[in-house]
Amino acid sequence: MSTTRRSFLVAGAVGAVAPFIKGADKTESKYPILGDGEHKYECIHDWGELPSNIKYGNTHSVSEDAQGHIYIHHTVYKDSQSPDSVVVFDEKGKFVRSFGPMFRGGAHGMHLRKEGKTEYLYFCDEKHGIITKRTLKGEEVWTMGYPQGSPIYQKGPGSTGPGGAAGLNYRPTNIAIAPNGDFWVGDGYGSYYMFHYSVASPTAYPQLVNVFGGPAPTPAPAGGRGGGRGAGGPGGGAPAGAAPAPRPPAPIEQMNNPHGNMVDLRDPAKPILLVADRGHGRIVRYTLDDKPIDIVDGTRQPCHFHELKGNIVVPDLAGPVHILDKDNKVVVSMGGGKEGNPPRTTDDRSKFVPGQFVNPHGAIFDHTGNIFVVEWVEIGRVTKLRKVA
Repeated sequence: MSTTRRSFLVAGAVGAVAPFIKGADKTESKYPILGDGEHKYECIHDWGELPSNIKYGNTHSVSEDAQGHIYIHHTVYKDSQSPDSVVVFDEKGKFVRSFGPMFRGGAHGMHLRKEGKTEYLYFCDEKHGIITKRTLKGEEVWTMGYPQGSPIYQKGPGSTGPGGAAGLNYRPTNIAIAPNGDFWVGDGYGSYYMFHYSVASPTAYPQLVNVFGGPAPTPAPAGGRGGGRGAGGPGGGAPAGAAPAPRPPAPIEQMNNPHGNMVDLRDPAKPILLVADRGHGRIVRYTLDDKPIDIVDGTRQPCHFHELKGNIVVPDLAGPVHILDKDNKVVVSMGGGKEGNPPRTTDDRSKFVPGQFVNPHGAIFDHTGNIFVVEWVEIGRVTKLRKVA
């Protein structure tokens, strides 16, 4: 994935909360201490005993099951002997198993959910354009490809969709699931729409309910070549030597890389869909009937979400990992800065700066309050933030 596709290093400040990085404090840890107050963590990079035949590619997502096992979803490095894209560790970091060679190169979103007495994994593969439901060992329940049922994504002879006969680009990135089984998928690296599905039972094939969001309309070219569909703005540009005019905030219903999503159940009487509208540098809240409510500020390139005890962890591709409180205010930002870090394409792990993140892409709380962070770097990076306060 190119840095252009990722809208890499968007300029701007990260809220009003500065990152805290300390080499040592009263805990006398040999690891850097990140955070402050009641959100303080020991930063353990390269967590987990990865077998020698598996080499991480970009580590995109992380989940925990009821046993406390940690699942890492990665794209697989180019010369890895094993093609498996899912690696499972116990809570101490011991290797348990691996599976998922079919996701090599496209591994992206992963969501773990208990349904009745059984846990399932939901995967988004952005390279192969699929979402799929699997058991914890990788057995298929169902798989969905290109969203043929959407008029917007219609393709083929006689198509009236905006993509014409070829259809729209479709590269799903993440999935969010409501208690009733409805779920939402973001076409984050494709054409920037959100899909709402319903299911009749845990093994039933999903049915499309709604498609919403999408990019700003692309204006007709004026003189030169215009911006491509979903590019996030018009083509053309300012005269040579002139500073580009600041862009006004995008309308709340428009999206530019709806990269991550989560059903927020902190108020059970009023569940909310959170969308990480990463290309617009914001979090947007929606009702579960797909109507926008408001915008949450304080992040630059939010990637995804996970909640524990009223707090939400948000990995930010621009560098830090944020924690939002029950009022969606950033209370701490950790590991930002990037001073001295190599490019994300490095193949030398030793050059990463301890206590700093390069490109946080996925993060979860585990059941004890620790945080696991995975990064969009070419050789993968898994960090455990062990809670110390």
